[in-house]
Amino acid sequence: MSWTPPPRAAWVDKLAVTGRSLGDDGRSVVSLEPADLLAAAEATTGLEDWGDDWFRTPLQVLTDAIESEARLHLAGRLRARTELQRILAGRLQLVDLWERHPEVLDTAVDSPIFVTGLGRSGTTLLHELLALDPAARAPALWEFTHPVPPPEATSAAQDPRIAVADDEITLMDEMVPAFTGMHENRGFLPTECIFAFAYQCSTDMYTGLYDVPSYTMHRAGGDRAPEYAWHRRLLATLGSRHPGQWVLKAPSHLSALPTLFAEYPDARVVVTHRDPLRVVGSLTDMMATLRWMHSDHVDHAAIAELLGMGLVFQMDHVSEARDSGAVPEEQVWDVRYSDLVADPVATVEALYGDWDREVTPEFRGRLEAYVEQRHRGHASGHDYSFDDTGLDREALREQLRNYQERYAVASEV
Repeated sequence: MSWTPPPRAAWVDKLAVTGRSLGDDGRSVVSLEPADLLAAAEATTGLEDWGDDWFRTPLQVLTDAIESEARLHLAGRLRARTELQRILAGRLQLVDLWERHPEVLDTAVDSPIFVTGLGRSGTTLLHELLALDPAARAPALWEFTHPVPPPEATSAAQDPRIAVADDEITLMDEMVPAFTGMHENRGFLPTECIFAFAYQCSTDMYTGLYDVPSYTMHRAGGDRAPEYAWHRRLLATLGSRHPGQWVLKAPSHLSALPTLFAEYPDARVVVTHRDPLRVVGSLTDMMATLRWMHSDHVDHAAIAELLGMGLVFQMDHVSEARDSGAVPEEQVWDVRYSDLVADPVATVEALYGDWDREVTPEFRGRLEAYVEQRHRGHASGHDYSFDDTGLDREALREQLRNYQERYAVASEV
């Protein structure tokens, strides 16, 4: 199937032309060499201690993949350089903070709640609902992207880093305005753990933004325990002056449930479920659009094929982990997307009932106000179809039949 990219901002196309005119798409202007990135982060922070060296391998694999596979245009290179340098500077600042104030790492991270599931299956909606609990502590984007110094409970809502992170993330909406209707990212909104994993340079964030198959394969076969170890240290840091019951979210947790529970043995995990064919259609369009932000070369059909195969493998792997005892089944709850959107408040109430927690009057009021606002003012501009993927509907449906039957997931397409 042919894919028509959505319009990009004029300045993105102009920068792409400028990069092509240089003959190298801007490689001579914007370096993505690890040595240059590390040196720049050290120069801007005045710091040199990187902590453990585990991150250096995924950083090298990532930058090699970007250079040899992603085919970034100049605007894409600028974003990649800015993002990587910010993350590396943040890593230096975190290591420095832990050296000067090791007590922040003693902050307890007890019984965190993780929302995960197939992408586009309601994880964001459920995460935002659970984050409305006055006792909840959901990480906002600005906290994960600018964590030093740790936020103060009394001033977090007015922290100037909110505006900085908001400008950084909404640049994506300006590059391709259609992305706004696909996924909302704002500096002040609860965000995904992919931004926390970025400090180890190993995160699904990059596999979404860029066409980097070698980096994807490297992560698929690697040990993710160091990612989760840093994840806990970051949560402890952020909670040291602003405590609460952590409520977290990322579809990428679904592929690492044994590792997640090894790091957080007292975690509660909620898995959302939706028709995987509907998921493939939506994710393919969104990932193609993200790639289009950063490159003039987008293979929509290849993205669809990879996602189709990936979902089959992923859900078989998850079921195997849950059946084998590698995952504590009594600490996992399943939520169907159809039930969630039909009655969001009842879904939360059911979870809280299982957890022996009270939906307080204040929490209920926030839930009802959120749902009312969402129904009244939330309109998605994301227009996509499974047929646009070019995949064989019946063949893929059969491959995913066990998943749908196991979790009673209705077909939507």
